[in-house]
Amino acid sequence: MRLAFGLYFLLYSFLAVSTVSAQKIKLTGKAAEYCTGMYSRIDWGGPTEPFIKVDLNSFDSTNPATGNASISLIIFEYKDIDQLGVTDAEGHRRYICEEKLVNEGLCTSDQLYQFIVEDNITTYASVKTAVLTDLGTNDFSYLVSETGYYCIAAFNPPYSGGLNNFDMTVNFHNAFGNLPASEIPLLSLYGLLAVVYAVCLCIYLFPVFRHRSELLLLQKYLAGFFVFLTIEDILTWSLYDVQNNNKKYPLPGGVQFYIVFISILNAFKISFSLFILLIISLGYGVVYPKLPRRLMNFCKIACSIHFLFSVGFAWLSYYTTQSQPTASTTDTSKASDTFDSDSWIILLITIPLACIFMGLYFWILSSLRKTTQTLAENKQIVKLKMYQKLFKLIFGSLLLLVFAFIVSSIIVFNDNLTESIERFWKFDDVLTTFWPACIYFIVFTGIAIIWRPTDTSYLLAASTQVPTSAGNAIPTADTVDLEQYDNDFEFDDLRSLESNINPFETRENHNITQSATENPFDDSNQLQDPFDDGQHDLDEQLKQEKEKLKSSGNTDNFELEDETDDEAQNQGSDFESNPKTKSN
Repeated sequence: MRLAFGLYFLLYSFLAVSTVSAQKIKLTGKAAEYCTGMYSRIDWGGPTEPFIKVDLNSFDSTNPATGNASISLIIFEYKDIDQLGVTDAEGHRRYICEEKLVNEGLCTSDQLYQFIVEDNITTYASVKTAVLTDLGTNDFSYLVSETGYYCIAAFNPPYSGGLNNFDMTVNFHNAFGNLPASEIPLLSLYGLLAVVYAVCLCIYLFPVFRHRSELLLLQKYLAGFFVFLTIEDILTWSLYDVQNNNKKYPLPGGVQFYIVFISILNAFKISFSLFILLIISLGYGVVYPKLPRRLMNFCKIACSIHFLFSVGFAWLSYYTTQSQPTASTTDTSKASDTFDSDSWIILLITIPLACIFMGLYFWILSSLRKTTQTLAENKQIVKLKMYQKLFKLIFGSLLLLVFAFIVSSIIVFNDNLTESIERFWKFDDVLTTFWPACIYFIVFTGIAIIWRPTDTSYLLAASTQVPTSAGNAIPTADTVDLEQYDNDFEFDDLRSLESNINPFETRENHNITQSATENPFDDSNQLQDPFDDGQHDLDEQLKQEKEKLKSSGNTDNFELEDETDDEAQNQGSDFESNPKTKSN
């Protein structure tokens, strides 16, 4: 079961590409805090200094005393969170100055409804607070001089007694561009992976082109899917590049369409990968030349349904990134994910998708076990080794996935929570997004190598051996009704593979041959001389014809075809000197 969830995480990590977004986020009264990592210009480089700016778009209620907005704002580095706020009489940490805290003497009346930052504290980076009173930027900015995990929080006092909502855009501008700092390594890593895909594809297409006239349909599937994966990875890399250079918020329609398009490609990659694994585990192409039509259609329908739910899951991931996640740094704001009100949509998409995946996963494992057992009982040693390599490949990929989980766990739980967050944000997207992509590349490349076109792969697919038991016999043309199979396999007629009859020979010739073989003294079945060109039989036939013509007394018009050139020339000269001789 753990392996199943591990593989589930491996496949759906690819959909994380749909969550790529520029570092311009939106804060509201329901989602009033946000944290993200940022690199300094010295550590990563770039044309400009990194900074954080805000833009107040709207607010509900104004301050009755001033008639303007009164939204408190704070920006700090996460290491300094313990230096913020005060501890009340009940032992709770409070970050917003309230009337209760004023009465207890923990803050002043001038700080009412503002973030509490005590004087004379030592911080890792500067802590900046402000009160936004007007729409727009309010001339507020925060320069990032140190690499770290920076947080912003906002609070709008509830003057009317309820939630005083507001809408604010925050720009986390890095020196290198608009990608989140945790995702900037993916820009170069996906570019490198695209190059590796392209090189491996060129190497793989060489044997495909060499054996193009004898490819199995499964090998055509793998070759075409290899091309698709290479193109998809190049497009994924280009998406990160487009996002890094995008300076508009919200995202332009073209960029949003590109994100949706890449998400659909990722969903198709996952579903078609399951389809390939499923038909291979069922023995398609190598163990059995065809699968029953009903079984093949059921595989296609199951994977198609999985594809539809995967597209919905990708849309869900993209939608949730457009709303702001909960990253609570205070306990005064009622921050929550704006998607929580639609949590039923999450269940409606995620639960069926997980059930379909688990069903396909266990179907693949059970089919792989059954196919391996059948090959072992039928003593199909070569094919058995292929499936054993496939199982080792899948098992090894899961071990690599577990290794990534262990590494991430060590990073998170090796120290206190604050230090773990400070380290983990740099490797989070690499471990959860790029590492599964590398594992997927290894698995698919391994499958393509195992089922690569060779000089014997075509004959290997057609070969059968005598089974040890009739119940586990691999079906042949004589034991299976071929009408239940599709017509997409390379062998158009399996019966011709098990028969010595020439399919182009007429029925009469076949009957003559059959009657001739009934003669025990007939030598027609003997092997022919491979160096015999038939010239000796032709000479004997010409001699017999010449003897017949001589016996009939008509030898003037007969000439052997193998006369010398000199005789032909002499005869031609006689004809020119006496043209009437021929007529006489």
